[in-house]
Amino acid sequence: MAIDKPKKMQPLSTPREKVMGLAEALDELIVLRLRLERKESEAGFGLVWEDIQENVEGLLVAEVPVLASVSTLDVKGGKPYEAPHVLIEGDNLHALHTLQATNRDTVDVIYIDPPYNTGKEFIYNDKLVDAESTFRHSAWLSFMSKRLRLAHSLLAPSGLIFISIDDNEQANLKLLCDEVFGVLNFVTCAPTIMNLKGNQDQFAFAGTHEYTLVYAKDKTQSIVGQFEVDEEAMLDEWETDEYGWWKRGAGLKATGVNAPRSKRPNLWYPLYVAKDSTYVSPVRQKSTDVEIWPKTSGNEMSWRWSSTTADERSYDLIAVGTYPNFTIYKKQRPGLGDLPSKKPKSTLYKPEYSTTNGTNTLKKILGDRSFPNPKPVDLIKDLVSLCALRDDAVVLDFFAGSGTTLQAVAELNAEDGKHRRCILVTNNENNICREVTQPRIAAILSGKWADGKHEALPGSLAFYKTDFIVRRKNLDRMRSDIARHTVDLVAIKEGAQRKGLTGTDFTMLTGPAKSIAVVTSLYPDHAAVHEAATSAARADDAKSAYLFTWSDQGIEAELVEQWEGWNVQPLPAEMLAALRRLAPTQSLFDEASTGEEG
Repeated sequence: MAIDKPKKMQPLSTPREKVMGLAEALDELIVLRLRLERKESEAGFGLVWEDIQENVEGLLVAEVPVLASVSTLDVKGGKPYEAPHVLIEGDNLHALHTLQATNRDTVDVIYIDPPYNTGKEFIYNDKLVDAESTFRHSAWLSFMSKRLRLAHSLLAPSGLIFISIDDNEQANLKLLCDEVFGVLNFVTCAPTIMNLKGNQDQFAFAGTHEYTLVYAKDKTQSIVGQFEVDEEAMLDEWETDEYGWWKRGAGLKATGVNAPRSKRPNLWYPLYVAKDSTYVSPVRQKSTDVEIWPKTSGNEMSWRWSSTTADERSYDLIAVGTYPNFTIYKKQRPGLGDLPSKKPKSTLYKPEYSTTNGTNTLKKILGDRSFPNPKPVDLIKDLVSLCALRDDAVVLDFFAGSGTTLQAVAELNAEDGKHRRCILVTNNENNICREVTQPRIAAILSGKWADGKHEALPGSLAFYKTDFIVRRKNLDRMRSDIARHTVDLVAIKEGAQRKGLTGTDFTMLTGPAKSIAVVTSLYPDHAAVHEAATSAARADDAKSAYLFTWSDQGIEAELVEQWEGWNVQPLPAEMLAALRRLAPTQSLFDEASTGEEG
């Protein structure tokens, strides 16, 4: 019978080892407690999905995305402007990283039409995500989250983002945007009628719509305009609704839509309209003011507001007509000047919004070259017109597709004389960028459509593609590498384009009323470069100089003195900081040192 040998006894721990073991256990408990506290402090409601790394993210570990000009694909246009539109060819994750260095907090409007994840068109890591994929929604949310977070940082404080989506991901996108932009910055989710006939399914419902999700960067700072409507149609079609006060045509005996006077005696009071004015007030200003009571067919009624509220909200009231015969309206958005308007709709619909209209427009421009489901120009024009109110507003579309957004912006500029700039980003999958997007833009800016000659829309185009440089542990080497690629970044940041003069040490850019010198040389003769740049600059322009520096602290005082009359900025400190801030945690930037690389 076999007998097991006795196990070798382990020596007892020393007092020091016992103390060390207890200390380690205590540390682990503290870490665990902190994790639990952090977890408990997190919101208990929201989306949870598996973050799936994309192939394009892998490039960001060892390389930094930059932009490179492809001047052969620039478009001068029939009516060029010095601040060109921008088309970037490349993956939008890379482009959005790069734009952090040029357009952080400056974009007025973002419109995107991302993949709808229908199971037919969404490609993730070079594979089609079909309707049966177990990670279908996680892949899409992971994909969108990374891009929306970058988009959020690009928006100006008053900026807004519009996102087209359909039923497949609308609910998930709403929750994701609540997380990225904040619930309080939600503006609307407007059903958008794209096809009145629709596609009837087995339950006899016709799918006629998509959705337009709208969020603000900061709703308290956003300024949103109003849709314009035809005056005559607006007045002819206007009727009171359950929240209105008066019905059109009631004259001085305005129709009250609340309860009889006996039920609401505190809401029985007169309103006054001043002679030769549209002003309405519950307080008589002059003896000639017309007195109006809430009566209908001789019956005494009551107003919907108290006299105090009517006084506070008198700016909402308007009198239309000829003294002393007035019709009084409660103004309702969207309005046009001082005239009343119809009740605002929660649905975006015009016949021009149809997908067929978008397809027909593209066919007129490019002929047989097709693109699946291009967005209609009128839809994007209406959305952009609501909030791109500045003359030089910046509009970004990083799912640019066929380039509809740029056409919409160019048409708006032609109509109102403004100089909005559009930045488009699209990949060149199936040669989309070079065979559809760029040719479309070239056609509309030159007026040379496939169906005949059209009026050229104002503007020009600068074409870029994403490029990469190797991340280095040595930050000085990194600075010099990035500096050589910053001319194009500065051009996009400043809304400028290259000028003919380019020296060994510097490049001149010109934009609207500004001349810009970009000095990328590591050891230039600043006195000589300043003299050459001053000669090349236009006399009445504002002058800026981006100078290379080894320091993160800015330009040395002695260099600034050599650039008298110029606004001097460090290069590439700001851009390097933006690109380092977005570096993946496992990148070489985490091992930055001042010595040479091994």
